[in-house]
Amino acid sequence: MPLGRDAKIGIGWAIVTVSGLFSFYLAKKSVDKRRYENMKIRERMRQSNVGEYEQSYRKFSTTS
Repeated sequence: MPLGRDAKIGIGWAIVTVSGLFSFYLAKKSVDKRRYENMKIRERMRQSNVGEYEQSYRKFSTTS
């Protein structure tokens, strides 16, 4: 039994909708993973700057 015009359009919309939702899910998962990694990096940087340090008298000069 061949599919009618409306059935083909419905199947097309279903495929487009499901693929769009799936691609959105993958993109969101990727962004969340990258955000989590960046948060971990920032946390490590923040923790590395905690503590007391001796004063340094080194002078940095700009020589060309």
